[in-house]
Amino acid sequence: MRFVQVRHWKPEEIIQHIMARNGVEPLNSYYYATKYPSVYAAATRLFGSWEDTITACGLDYNLIRKYKRWSKTAVINQIRKLHQENQPISSQAVQNNHKSLYMAAIKRFRCWRRAVEAAGIDYRQIKLRRNLNETEIRRLISELHQRQVKLSYTSMRRDYQYLLAAASKKIGDGSWACARLRCGIMTNYRLKKPHTEDGKKRS
Repeated sequence: MRFVQVRHWKPEEIIQHIMARNGVEPLNSYYYATKYPSVYAAATRLFGSWEDTITACGLDYNLIRKYKRWSKTAVINQIRKLHQENQPISSQAVQNNHKSLYMAAIKRFRCWRRAVEAAGIDYRQIKLRRNLNETEIRRLISELHQRQVKLSYTSMRRDYQYLLAAASKKIGDGSWACARLRCGIMTNYRLKKPHTEDGKKRS
């Protein structure tokens, strides 16, 4: 009969174990109880609860448990918000900068790609966004123009934000209008001012 030696954890060893994973892995109770059951069991026995354990590590328990409170709707809304703010939402970027959102998305949607697509965002755009060079940018803009896609700033921000950001930065000196012009597109997409009944433009 084979005997498995049970490790007897000391308080300082538990704290060291948790701090070594802070910022690398989730520290919520569900994750720890599932992945490190012996540590979790020892921690709750020695410190009284997982919240008290996290507090003993000098960490904010409310931040640690945050991702468990994310609903599917909250995950979707946050992904859309980041996308609208032109923040990178590739899997790696979100893992690095928005760990709680990433873990919530994995829990709710089983993978990051499904979460992004549930937010109504083309996942292929997310991948392209990181790698577009000037030649590719010009080609994509020309293709959209040939398909008679409206290339106004508002439309691009809504439907092709990755391309809007890349073009403005790499070929437009920060301006989407300038980027269009440098792609040979002369159309003025500015909204026309409405006219009054006497035919004069409203100020």
